[in-house]
Amino acid sequence: MKNSKQKKYFYQLIDDYLSFIINTKSNPKILLIGYSLEFLPTFSNVSSTNLTTVSIHDLNFNDKLEKLDLKYDYVILLSAFGFFSDIYSLTNTLKKNLKSSSRIIIYQHNYLWSLFLSLVGVMSDKSNKTYKNWLSVGDISSVLEACGYEVISVFKKTLLPLNIPILSKIFRMYISLIPFLGFFKINQFIVARVRDFTLSPADFEKKFNEKNSESLTICITVRNERDNIESIVKNLPIVCKKQEILFVEGHSTDGTFEKVEEVAKRYIEKNVRVIKQPGIGQGDAIRVGFYEAKGDNIILYEGDGTSDPNDISYFYNTLINSHFEFIQGTRFIYPLKTTQMAFINQIGNMFFAKWFSLFFNTYSTDVLSGIKGIKKWAYLRIYNNWGFLKINDPFGDFELAFGAARAGLKVGEVPMKYYPRVYGESKTKVFHHGFILLKFLVRGYTIFKRLKSK
Repeated sequence: MKNSKQKKYFYQLIDDYLSFIINTKSNPKILLIGYSLEFLPTFSNVSSTNLTTVSIHDLNFNDKLEKLDLKYDYVILLSAFGFFSDIYSLTNTLKKNLKSSSRIIIYQHNYLWSLFLSLVGVMSDKSNKTYKNWLSVGDISSVLEACGYEVISVFKKTLLPLNIPILSKIFRMYISLIPFLGFFKINQFIVARVRDFTLSPADFEKKFNEKNSESLTICITVRNERDNIESIVKNLPIVCKKQEILFVEGHSTDGTFEKVEEVAKRYIEKNVRVIKQPGIGQGDAIRVGFYEAKGDNIILYEGDGTSDPNDISYFYNTLINSHFEFIQGTRFIYPLKTTQMAFINQIGNMFFAKWFSLFFNTYSTDVLSGIKGIKKWAYLRIYNNWGFLKINDPFGDFELAFGAARAGLKVGEVPMKYYPRVYGESKTKVFHHGFILLKFLVRGYTIFKRLKSK
């Protein structure tokens, strides 16, 4: 890899995946701490004023870090984490430059490749005084936990780091998809966030007051649900002072849109508004509705009357008081009869949930629930990459789930009650939609396992 073309290819592999997991469309503030600035990732849409680069070889590295006074959206430690003799001091210093929504991304070569990297000169040591330690993903995760950080996700890429005609493509397109080969992949990306901030009493009080003043949008997707509208508005609880109910109406033929306008005038205290979705399907309604939401927090509530409106308060309290940034409801905690959900639907839901649990190394029991919660800032990171799997999601559940994984969000579950539908007919066609969702799983698997998103 002393060949410049091979070296460029290797760096491009790293660049491509950093560009995949970092949302650059909103021009985020990025701090890049590198072992060597010979390789600088290409961050399209990021202005030069929002990109700060620091080399660990700078003689006054610590002073430079101390003087940084910006709050960054992303801090990237590029092949640098194992070169510090005082990791606790480094991670503690970085906290002043992070927000609760910030993500720290650690790029680390697989230690099994250390001899190879030394031989080909990719990681040539510029200083004999540089402290060097090859850390495993487990080592890094353990250290981060001890330093007050929380690992959200780990991505392992690249089985063949050389650009060999035909063979490289075969490895990237096919062999990399084989499960259990992550142990041998060279490129490792660890996404984490700050878990613990050391707050002064004044800062703690300010943060407490901010939490209690957070606003909420309850987003309800409806199509031909006219007879459910008033019951929904009447029964939805008011859980915070700044709350709105936003209906996203999907070209109904039974007067649903007019019914929402009528009910909004009678229940002024519920702050109800309605918009028409531009496209079709619940997925499109969620995409538009969440974007138009005015609240700091968004809770999806499907307008078919199958969910308990009182569960809204549990989702809201979890969003503002826990460390979760995206919450899925689970209908499988409380007893569930076939009169509430057909047995084949239960099997399908469990299958999809199990797949997500294994693939994203998280715990999930229900990815198709009718109530979901998300921070507005977190959703905007998903929105900017909506549709990256290039398959139309009829429900929006998988777009949110895959989007949350790509954005490095902390995902959790809240138990919810589930009832049979009283009015109207279900829009779900078990086999037709099940096949589409299955294609989504396969497509998502290949996108995340392969290097490129295109």
